[in-house]
This record gives sequence, structure tokens and C-alpha cells, in this order.
Amino acid sequence: MKRDYSNEKHAIMKEIVVEAKIENLDVVQDFITKELKSSPCCPINLQTQIALAVEEIFVNIARYAYGQNACVRSTKSEQLVTEVGSVTVRIAVNDEIIIEYEDNGMPFNPLERDDPDISLGLEERGIGGLGIYMVKKLMDAIKYRYENNKNILVMTKKNAHHFE
Repeated sequence: MKRDYSNEKHAIMKEIVVEAKIENLDVVQDFITKELKSSPCCPINLQTQIALAVEEIFVNIARYAYGQNACVRSTKSEQLVTEVGSVTVRIAVNDEIIIEYEDNGMPFNPLERDDPDISLGLEERGIGGLGIYMVKKLMDAIKYRYENNKNILVMTKKNAHHFE
């Protein structure tokens, strides 16, 4: 499902809603890439950085937001039915590129985790955290909030013409 609306900065945000499944990564990437390519000032190196960040966040949501055995009660019967939750991805391209993820999964703020010590060898480092660290380095800002039983993560990156 796709739709357009304006955010608080009056930029037109485009939106797509997909099941939070890794198989839908290509759909999300295609959606983001199409919007980035529509901007005359979004060079390929910027598109590549954003694509890496988009992939990392979407894959984390697909893997962890709804747990391994996401179940809901069927409204037609009392049986538990396995159901994958959805994730809404929004993008606005203006002076800055804003990408927002929203899901109803378990509350989780990835920004509360300490950055990994990249000076340590792989065997000395704890598991996890490297992807979020990479996203923090690729994007200009990342914010998280939990609102109305939803995880909302917003990433921003200055668009190329902002530097001129």
C-alpha cells in the first residue's frame, strides 16, 4: 500500500506498507531508490549510503520486531494464527532526506545500545550492534521514539545540493 502525505516540515512524504519479512527488502529498496533517483541532487554515492542504512534497519525489523513466533488470535476462532506484522516505510526528499520506519513490534530503541569497540578483534567483541553503528556513521541523524504502541525510527541525511 502506497500513499503520500505531508510531515511537519511540509515535505511530501511517500509511504509503503509491507509485511516485516526479509523477502520484502527488495520492495522497500526499490521504493526508496525510486524516490532518491527522482531528486536531481541525490548522487549515486549518497544513494548507496542510504541503501545500506535502509537495508540494515529493515532487516533488523524483519528479524526482531515481531519475535520468531509472532502469533495473534484469529477473530473467527480461538486458534492462534501465525502472522507477520507490518512495517511502514516513509520517505521525503527535500533539502534533507528523511526516512521513517514504523512498526507495532516489541518496543526496542536501537540507539540505547552502546557502540561496539571497533578497535577490538572480532573474537573479542560482543555479538550485535555493528549494523546500527554503521547506520549512525552513514546518516546525519537518527531518532527513535515509542508512541501509540509503535516503534518509530527516523533517519535523516542532508541532500547533495544542501552542500553547494
